[in-house]
Amino acid sequence: MWWPTTAENVSQDSTVGVYLLSTIFAAMFYGLTFLQNLQYFDRFRRDSMAMKFLIFVLWLFDSTTMALSMQAVYMFAVARRNIPFAAINIPGSVEAERAFSFAVVFIVQMFFVVRIWSLGRSYWYLPMFMGFIATIALITGLAASVQASAFSAPNSSHPASVDGLSAAATALQIVTDVMINGALYWLCSKCKREPTGGILRNACVNLVNRGVLSTLLQILTTITYFASRPRLVWMSFHTASSKVHAMSMLSSLNSRDVMDGLAHDEEVADAQFRHRVELELKACNLPERPPMIPSIHQLRSQSSWFANNVAKSSECDTDDTKSAVGTATFSGGPGVIGSASASVSALSRGPSVHARSTTAVDGN
Repeated sequence: MWWPTTAENVSQDSTVGVYLLSTIFAAMFYGLTFLQNLQYFDRFRRDSMAMKFLIFVLWLFDSTTMALSMQAVYMFAVARRNIPFAAINIPGSVEAERAFSFAVVFIVQMFFVVRIWSLGRSYWYLPMFMGFIATIALITGLAASVQASAFSAPNSSHPASVDGLSAAATALQIVTDVMINGALYWLCSKCKREPTGGILRNACVNLVNRGVLSTLLQILTTITYFASRPRLVWMSFHTASSKVHAMSMLSSLNSRDVMDGLAHDEEVADAQFRHRVELELKACNLPERPPMIPSIHQLRSQSSWFANNVAKSSECDTDDTKSAVGTATFSGGPGVIGSASASVSALSRGPSVHARSTTAVDGN
């Protein structure tokens, strides 16, 4: 992690002042996440114990990052206020805060990875790839924090591997966030959910629930990390990043419908229903293109498919009847030949004549 050195002669306003404002800015987001935690445990009482435990761990890690940031500000602004910022040994709370921030981001990313799998089970390889990258980002970030904690002096004495691991971890987190945003937008667009508010409200909700805002903070952290040296402007976005990630996860959970403490996620339910329908259609082995059904105009036409088949069926029935009557003629006596001949001539004139001639024959 880059840190100002004594050779750069950085003022207190650009270091301690920015760090203090960053902590206050992060505390505002922490207050929102704390209220969302209370709202979740109050509304969704019948959620699984695993989900409740995950939310508790998320709140615990988020609270730890807030406490560590406040402790670092106290060390810089109060305990060692008479020492130039660049000459102060980096407190261990700074690297510990980064480690817990990586953990918070990982929990949120894995939550959205599972959600993507629920929304599109046919595309199971997407969440697997995202989860793999998120895990590599966590391991890389923790390795960078552990290695940097061994060097309490400013950045000049840090090995280059610390900066490399930190940059790689942040880059992997950004890549994971971008893929999550794209996958959520693509899969949720298939859901036929009716909008419940105005365009502005839905845009703000999607900005938080889809993780767009947290991704923007990650990108801004990276840009200011390299562009604002030797000032610590990047700390303003870094300290708020973990809070906004947690807020996106809690907003996504709290936006579900609830009845008697039982949650109903309309997007997931719609995706699971479409997945079951697709599996049932594949199990039926239906053709790709269904057979064409003749229209009513084709049925009325003499040259239609239906008329031709009816004519063929009538011819077959007539031939069978002729053969049956002929057999009866040869097997009967001479007196039966006339009646059989009359029946054959009547059958050749159509079904209605066949009915009348048969009645006449029976009457004679």
